[in-house]
Amino acid sequence: MNDKLQPNDLRSFINKDMRFKRAEAVLKDEWESLLLPEGWGVNMMTLSDITFARHLNQVKAVPTTIDLVTFAGVKKFIRNNSSRLSPDVVNLLEEPFL
Repeated sequence: MNDKLQPNDLRSFINKDMRFKRAEAVLKDEWESLLLPEGWGVNMMTLSDITFARHLNQVKAVPTTIDLVTFAGVKKFIRNNSSRLSPDVVNLLEEPFL
C-alpha cells in the first residue's frame, strides 16, 4: 500500500486543478454541484476520476462521505451513481472484489 501521492497526483492536489476537483467531488458525493457552476457538460465519471479519487482516499488527503473500500460501499456508490458510470468504471470499482 502506497501512502504517498505520486508526483502528478501531488501536483493536482496542490494546484486544486480540474482533475483534483473531479476526484474530490466523487469522494464528497458532490458530483452534481461540481457540474452545475462549471458548466462542463460532461456528466460521466471517468476511469481517471475514480482512480485518482481512490489514491486520494488511500492517503487520506480528502475527507470522504462515500466508501470505495468495502464491497457494500462500492455497491451503494454504483447504485447511487449508475447513470454517471460507464461499464468500464463499474468494472474498475468491482475489480477488487472479484
